Amino acid sequence: MSTTRIHDEAPEGAFFHGHAEPRQGGVRIVGAKGGKGGGSVRQPVESPDSLHSTAYAKVLDLVSEGPIVGPVHGLTGLLRDIYLEGTPIQNADGSLNFQGVQADFRAGTQEQDYIPGFPNAESTAVVGVELRASQPWVRLISNTDLSAVRLTLEVRGLRQQSTSTGDVSGYRVDYVIELQTDGGAWANVLTGAFDGKTTSVYARSHRIDLPTAASGWNLRVRRTTPNSDSSTIVDATFVQSITEIIDAKLRYPMSSLVGLQVDASQFQSVPARGFHFRGRILSVPSNYEPESRSYSGAWDGTLKQAYTNNPAWVFYDMAASDRYGVRQRIGAARLSMLKWALYPIAQYCDELVPDGFGGQEPRFTCNAYLQQEGDAYRVMSDLASVFRGMAYETSGSVMAAADMPGDPTYTYSSANVIDGRFSYTGSALRTRYTVAQVSWNDLSDQGRGKVEVVEDREAQARYGLRIVQVSAFGCTSRGQAVRAAKWRLLTSQVETQGVTFRVGLDQALVMPGKVIRVVDPHRAGRRIGGRIRMASTTVIEVDAEVGVRPGDRLVVNLPSGISESREISSAVGEFIHADQTVWTVDSTEITADMVGLPGATLTITVTRPFSELPEPEAVWTVESEALSSQLYRVMSVSRQDAMTAQISAVQHEPGKFSSVDYGTKLDPVPITVVPPGVQPPPRDIVLSSYSVVDQGIARHVAQIRWAPPESQAISYQVQWRRDRSDWVEAGRTGSSSMELQDIRAGGYVVRVRAMNAMGVPSIWAYSAETQLQGDLAPPLALAYLNPTSLVFGVRLDWGFPVGPSIIERTELWYGQVDDLQQAIKLGDFAYPQSTHTLMGLAAGAQFFFWGRLVDKNGEIGPWYPVSGGGVMGQASSDAGEILEYLQGQITETQLAQALIEKIDSGGESAVVVEQLVNQLAAMYTIKTQITDGGRTYLAGIGVGVENNEGTIESQVLVAADRFAVIHPNGTTTTSPFVIQGGQAFMNQAFIADGTITNAKIGQVIQSNNYIAGQQGWRIDKAGGFELNGSVAGQGRVSISNQLLRVYDGNGVERVRLGIWS
Repeated sequence: MSTTRIHDEAPEGAFFHGHAEPRQGGVRIVGAKGGKGGGSVRQPVESPDSLHSTAYAKVLDLVSEGPIVGPVHGLTGLLRDIYLEGTPIQNADGSLNFQGVQADFRAGTQEQDYIPGFPNAESTAVVGVELRASQPWVRLISNTDLSAVRLTLEVRGLRQQSTSTGDVSGYRVDYVIELQTDGGAWANVLTGAFDGKTTSVYARSHRIDLPTAASGWNLRVRRTTPNSDSSTIVDATFVQSITEIIDAKLRYPMSSLVGLQVDASQFQSVPARGFHFRGRILSVPSNYEPESRSYSGAWDGTLKQAYTNNPAWVFYDMAASDRYGVRQRIGAARLSMLKWALYPIAQYCDELVPDGFGGQEPRFTCNAYLQQEGDAYRVMSDLASVFRGMAYETSGSVMAAADMPGDPTYTYSSANVIDGRFSYTGSALRTRYTVAQVSWNDLSDQGRGKVEVVEDREAQARYGLRIVQVSAFGCTSRGQAVRAAKWRLLTSQVETQGVTFRVGLDQALVMPGKVIRVVDPHRAGRRIGGRIRMASTTVIEVDAEVGVRPGDRLVVNLPSGISESREISSAVGEFIHADQTVWTVDSTEITADMVGLPGATLTITVTRPFSELPEPEAVWTVESEALSSQLYRVMSVSRQDAMTAQISAVQHEPGKFSSVDYGTKLDPVPITVVPPGVQPPPRDIVLSSYSVVDQGIARHVAQIRWAPPESQAISYQVQWRRDRSDWVEAGRTGSSSMELQDIRAGGYVVRVRAMNAMGVPSIWAYSAETQLQGDLAPPLALAYLNPTSLVFGVRLDWGFPVGPSIIERTELWYGQVDDLQQAIKLGDFAYPQSTHTLMGLAAGAQFFFWGRLVDKNGEIGPWYPVSGGGVMGQASSDAGEILEYLQGQITETQLAQALIEKIDSGGESAVVVEQLVNQLAAMYTIKTQITDGGRTYLAGIGVGVENNEGTIESQVLVAADRFAVIHPNGTTTTSPFVIQGGQAFMNQAFIADGTITNAKIGQVIQSNNYIAGQQGWRIDKAGGFELNGSVAGQGRVSISNQLLRVYDGNGVERVRLGIWS
């Protein structure tokens, strides 16, 4: 026996086991431990569930336009090929993942029966909204074709627990369903209640028949029992779903259907469905076996019905269908043309290629599921993209072409192109892709989307990382996705050019997608085509002597509009007369030098007859191992006017297809004898050095050698640098070696690039860093740099250091402030030049100058001045000197002499006078002008008085490049005042009272005798003030914004006042 004391009041409704004896301040609980003592207490009672529901979800799915093959495992394995929430209903061993599931299938034939158990056409929408007494649920129904709706309500548990006994029992929730027709009054159509007990989901469906309506109905559900907020009552009510019903037994002809009935207890809502079915039965050639993907014999053009996922026949099915395709846009004749065009494409799709995993698979398959309508052209283009093709419209119809191997169908040259002009374009570098990300659907993962990434490491080294994203339409094979990526990358890298040209309508014989030859003599570098003069089926006389040999191929455009190629057995040229001598040209001896000989012809014999007799004036071309015509794929043919058409095409590389499918190397054919646009660099650059003695001075020479590139280069550009300094140009050479004279010791690196005949350079090729012996010291500093003031200019003189040197040039730099970092280069002056005059400066203009020497090795000497600031030079600011200079120029002009002569003579015959006097103005002008080189030069004086808007103004205006006041009454003529080039010069001036609004000093204000640290004074805009004596050696004072310093005549600081740093 044990006793436990609890010094708290027992809560209401507490249950105690054993005997309880009340005590003041608490309750004593006595319980038995072991033994058989103690009493018994009543246990709570839970009533059994009285509400039970078995709900079934019945769904009729429209799977596809019919007819289709249907379940992959046949009708007996239908449940294996139906997935609920991503899980098959039946496993391969026959076991079921879901119980109580019934399924029925219709293939979509014209005469199929309706599916029993689905007498209505129904469409269910999940709602899942809680129904509350304070807020009714309302649904608008706008489809007036409906017969009824089925409303499903549910409770997810319904019970209450007694607070006194703890017993669990049932509960009741009342509700009302009301209907409003065409916006009228609400009508009560059903009153119901959930009455009972359940601990699980209980659902109840009500069919509500709909009366006739013009615009529709509103359906309302009201809960009339208030929602309980007690934790002892569970009464949440929900609107689970609403189903729209049309009463009928429908067969749905030509529609593939699956009817499903599932036990709702296994799902929270209508489960998502998936189907593993084979798709539509299509029209295919009668000689085609889809299972083996083989074609037997020649096709007579008839079709049969069979299942296939060959994308060419999927494309044809979409084009030929008048229910869901574009048949209404295609006439019978065009449809027949389309099937013949698709036949070779279909054969190409069915060829087996490596799948990348050790097996083989068809090159292209199309497993697409179109679930919504789309733009016709876009849909057809998507289908064509499966076989790397394009859909294009012609004559109101749709046709298809594929990027696949094919022989050229026609030849275009300068002979049959208007003006012989071909216009070329190139793709941007940013479109040379190196990584492709291809989206595809994995059937082994229920068709979920996957991304396959393919990289071209070699192209990345050349172009960098350039990513393209590709959506592989209808692709369910990883191998096909990889091939799509390779094709996209390779196409962007090797088919980079486009061509456009204009032809007469008689030559517009090709269709988009066809491969053509383009024979452009400008690009080929020589003539290899022209017009036929006369021909038989084996002997062709052409209009030009070209270099041909037995074994080359002659290509001719035939009257049927196709090109044929035949091997050449022999070719003989006509007799050519030159200097009374007869020459016979044999095809084996003719060279490029013979191209374009006036009046020359060539008779060519082929080994096998052409299928048609070539006509005179037909186009021909010759192809050989050394030079072939360019191949392009036609993208568009557009009418330009009544007589011409324009053809646009893109580059076609036949070798890319085997490279994509089998990984073979792509070898481009030669299409030109012009040096390539990309010149390979030289190889194996080697550096060495040796020494020679010249007039007692040791000179060191670097020797550079390299191996020429594989393709022909006509010159080489050489640059070098020592110890990682800047690159120095060494010049060009036609040989494979070069020498550098007077080198200095150090680590040298040389780079060389090749140039071809077109001036196209290669990339740089670099040598290894090589230590060479040579001169050790850089050039010395200049001996001096002296500026001399000139009128409107500064003359610079400099000297060179004493001793042997290999100086190449002098660098001079200058700036408006005494700061080398802000200076700019004045120029390079070849040794031994030692003077330079800087003219055209404003009077008093001041600059600072620096100089240094550069030797033939590119070595740079120190700056002069070696220390301190630059050397200051200033254009003359002496007004008297400037006026004397200008006076000399003025008095020498004919104008000044004529003017003096005119005044002395008093005559007025030397002037042109214009006078105007009226009520508004009085003006008197003198004008002179001349015209030189088409430009008019004018000088004149105008004196006038005008009434300008009520104000009388008098003016004297002078027009001249130079204006001067001349004083002629002395022994010599002087000019006390001159305006020249926008500046005014006065010899003397007395200003009684002058006002300057703003005096702007760009850098400093200083006395005219200022020399830093020696004499004069200077104030700069940085806050510095320097005060010196009138001559050097009298001491100075320096003031900044924080410090004052006083120096004696020896430059020793004697006083410092302010903030010391």
